[in-house]
Amino acid sequence: MQILDAAAALIGTKGYAKTSVDELISCAGLSGKSHFYHYFASKEQLGHEVITRQFDLVAERGLVILRDNLRPPMDRLYAFIDAIVQLQIEAPDRCWSPFGSLATEMGDLDEGFRLRIAQVFRVWSDQLQDVIEQARDELSADVSSQRLARFIVSTLEGATQMARIKRDVGIVQGVGLDLKRFVASHQKPLIIQ
Repeated sequence: MQILDAAAALIGTKGYAKTSVDELISCAGLSGKSHFYHYFASKEQLGHEVITRQFDLVAERGLVILRDNLRPPMDRLYAFIDAIVQLQIEAPDRCWSPFGSLATEMGDLDEGFRLRIAQVFRVWSDQLQDVIEQARDELSADVSSQRLARFIVSTLEGATQMARIKRDVGIVQGVGLDLKRFVASHQKPLIIQ
């Protein structure tokens, strides 16, 4: 986990291609390359594992909220957005999402990265789509749960990338608020009887 966390931080700030194994060894506090190669056969395998680890961190916080059937669906949706924003606030220097960066940097060069990242986005979208479907009675009839789910993922990932580039977590906070307003604009008016 120490190696994966160090790799995520380096990849998040420098990119995959500019992150060297030697630099990673130093950042992770390893005594030599043998420790790295004990856990990972290659830098590519490490990259794949970083994606999995970062997804697990998001899943611990965000996807668990989406699966909490004790809460109303729209509450879960808004809480999910808040959780993703909060991840960036708590540790912006090591939690910048590597998914968009790796997709942009490596998607055309390494099919394994592209497929793994596509799977991460698909899982997020599928979970969000399921929650949106559960809230169907609260939403306008013209809302496509699939398109709205993809929009939420794309918006959060885009905000994370913008915040990373500008080194300003406030961007993610603002986009999170605007995203919740956008989703709320598709809810049916509340009728009080």
